[in-house]
Amino acid sequence: MKGRPVLGIISGVLFGVFVALLLQQLGVYPLTTASVIGLPVAGLVLGLILAAWAPLGKKS
Repeated sequence: MKGRPVLGIISGVLFGVFVALLLQQLGVYPLTTASVIGLPVAGLVLGLILAAWAPLGKKS
């Protein structure tokens, strides 16, 4: 696997947590168990996919 999967996982989880809190603070979506668990997990998966797909480094 190319890229940085650990960095993608950490970034994705933090992104999901902050999106859940932002949606709750703006009144778009209530802060429920589904949003607190679901959005960070979705961010984790998205971060892992982007980290694996991203063209980092030099191409040899």
